[in-house]
Amino acid sequence: MNKKFTLLIIPEDDSRTRSYTVSKNLLKYIFISAAIILTIVIFISIRSIPNIFKYDELEKKYEVLAQERLKVVELSQDLNRIKQMDKFVRHSLGLELNFNEIPEIMDSILMVIPDQNNFISFTDNIPSIAPIEGYISQRMGSRFSITENKHGGIDIVAKQGTPIKASASGLVVFSGWTYEMGNLIIIHHGDGYFTHYGHNQQNFKYQLDIVKRGEVIGLVGNTGISSGPHLHFEIWKDKQSIDPLNYFPEYKQTDLTSSNG
Repeated sequence: MNKKFTLLIIPEDDSRTRSYTVSKNLLKYIFISAAIILTIVIFISIRSIPNIFKYDELEKKYEVLAQERLKVVELSQDLNRIKQMDKFVRHSLGLELNFNEIPEIMDSILMVIPDQNNFISFTDNIPSIAPIEGYISQRMGSRFSITENKHGGIDIVAKQGTPIKASASGLVVFSGWTYEMGNLIIIHHGDGYFTHYGHNQQNFKYQLDIVKRGEVIGLVGNTGISSGPHLHFEIWKDKQSIDPLNYFPEYKQTDLTSSNG
């Protein structure tokens, strides 16, 4: 015999009481269906737990790979920059001076070129004079996006037309225009040292000119890819760019990019 159950719904107000009759078999089907659905949900949840952990693990691996890829991009940009500079300097020293692309010979040449005091001293060939006085608006190594090359030097903000001094004695291996740096001067100081002076309003020294430490070589400008008058200054030693702040710590006192000011 199929038993039946009556469900009464008695409202709190004076509205009509309602009753529903449900057979025992129907209730059994409802409970069985609910149990099956609950079992399926629990089974799927249990099966999904490892996938959740795998997703977290994959996400962490992706983050690691993204960081590694960023490092590869940075190294690739640095390598391209070094290759470009090496080719650039070799072209200047090798083709123009006909040294069969052996720039190392410049180290000995700088020691035998006479000046008013007969020779250029080794002590004059190490960057030791700040090219200008001003404020640091961008440090070495900083950049604005992943697609940009790392900043190879420092940007020193100063009034347009401010005289730029050679930070050390040496030989001008490039003086001219580049798309990025505008008017640019590169000086080879011997012993693997090079200095770059970019965005100049005007260059006073030209290729193959000999310059002394502290000599004015140009004027601060806003040429090339530049957002305002400043000097882009780089120091290179043995094909490696070096932070100019290591040579001129006084610039740290006027560093607009640091927490110090």
